[in-house]
Amino acid sequence: MIIVVKNRNTKRLAVKSLAVFSLFAIFYLYYNHMSNKFAEQNQVLSTKLEIKEKVERKLNDKSIKIENTIYKEALTIVKLLGQQHVQSVKIVKGQLLVVCDFTTNIEPVLIRYGVNAMVKHTKTNIKLALNLKTIVENKYEA
Repeated sequence: MIIVVKNRNTKRLAVKSLAVFSLFAIFYLYYNHMSNKFAEQNQVLSTKLEIKEKVERKLNDKSIKIENTIYKEALTIVKLLGQQHVQSVKIVKGQLLVVCDFTTNIEPVLIRYGVNAMVKHTKTNIKLALNLKTIVENKYEA
């Protein structure tokens, strides 16, 4: 006959429960530590993002002002030459390129821009090239 004696080992049970409890405690502390660390990183990134947005807004405002300045200059050139004579107005490689009829009087543009106006005569049209950098420097108010 076999006799089985069930013996409750309280020490073993206490060690196991303590190990499980310490494991949960370690995971909980690690989770809190990492969440605080990520919250700090998130705060730093959000402040950097706000600063970057402010800079972009300032640059965007400046670019809109410069664009409006260039647009107004193109309008004045078209008015000086006469709208019926102008074939196209383009911006190519930092220059405002105006193509107009061969019979167009370009003297007002030459008087206004002087040496900055580059002129090319062809059999069918006249091409005027004006440097945008000088136009913006002269007309743009920061």
